Parts: sequence; C-alpha cells; structure tokens
Amino acid sequence: MSSWIPSCRDRFTPSDFTYLTAVLSPHGERRHLWTLWEDPEALREMLDLKDVLRALIDSTAALSVSPAFYFYVLVRHSFLDAGINDPGVADYVAGVMCQRLASDTGDPLRSLPAGLTHAADFVAILQSAHGRMRFHLQLEAGNQFLVLTGLFPGFINRRCQRRGAPGVEFYEDFARRAYRDAADNRAAPQDAPRKMFGELAEALPLARLSLNKMAEEFVFLGD
Repeated sequence: MSSWIPSCRDRFTPSDFTYLTAVLSPHGERRHLWTLWEDPEALREMLDLKDVLRALIDSTAALSVSPAFYFYVLVRHSFLDAGINDPGVADYVAGVMCQRLASDTGDPLRSLPAGLTHAADFVAILQSAHGRMRFHLQLEAGNQFLVLTGLFPGFINRRCQRRGAPGVEFYEDFARRAYRDAADNRAAPQDAPRKMFGELAEALPLARLSLNKMAEEFVFLGD
C-alpha cells in the first residue's frame, strides 16, 4: 500500500512477530513461521485466527505489540464478525485509527478532539477545493468522522443533547458520502484504492457499529 495511505500491516514490528510466534507455537518449532510472516496471505490467515484475538485481549504479553498490530487485529476481527471480509478495508480503518489516536500532531484535519469535529467545517473547506486537493480533503473528512462516530459516539451524543447538534447517524452519513465522493473522484492519485473507498462507503453503517462494539468491549479511550 502506498505510503500516504493509512495502513497497519506495513508497519508491524519484530516485537509483533515475536509475540505472534509465542501465541501460535508456544512450545514448538518457530523457525518455519518466519516464512509465513513474509507471505502476506499466510500472515492474514494467521492473524485471522481467534487464538490471536483472545491472546491479545487476555494476555499481559500483548503490551509488547505495536499499536499497528493491536488495532489491526481488533478491527479485522470486529469486521469479520460483522461480515466485512476484505482485509484491505480493515487494514485501512485500523491505519486511520492509529494515525488519529497517536499524539496530537496539531493538524486540524486529523487531530482529535482538538481538530475539526463539525461537518460544516469540512464543507466550508471542500467548497473551495478542486482536483487532487479535493480528493484528499474528502478522505480526511471520511476518516475524521469514521473515528468520531466509531470510537467516540458519546462525544457526539453529548454535543447533540447539550447544543442540539446533529447526532451520530448524521455524521455517519457524512463520512459515508465523503468516501463515496473520494471513490468517484477521477482526480485521485493513480495509486489510490478508489474501489476500496467505495466498499468502505457501502459498509460504513456496519463498520461504525462494529467499531462502537469494539471500543466498548476492548479499547478504553476515556471521555
């Protein structure tokens, strides 16, 4: 996947491999797993095993894994349970989460919660954007509200109750349309996975509910 596209599978670390081999072969021969680690399809199959998810949730050894590994496994299994089977979609969403849950970069398009969190802010910027810049802004809008509605629905609901602002469903639909527009934008870079963005747009209602459940059960993000 191109370097500008959020991804987790391209950012796994040696510590992630050490952890995975300990889970899959705690007492056996581990050298053969190096070959599987370097095979993308074999790696996907290993990470799809429920044993890996259970160990990640239950074992203190999981503290050694990278954020990229942690979020990919959680998102991938949450999406599989919801019938979202494309590993590329899970990888992209997990990459977006890592990007936005890292230390605050000061970028208003990507920071949470200090960045842009109202649809009107993105609409105002998009109105004057054209070509490739518009494509990238459409993606940032989709990414921002995917994370907000998926991981921080309480923030949106409280704002809705206190200020009469739009609710989660409004922002879910806004993110969905942003991804659809990005998928249809012919000014996108040649290496942009536009088909995947279209798939994410279609799957977004299910994806958002899956992320809500994941955040509630496995990820503590505070208020």
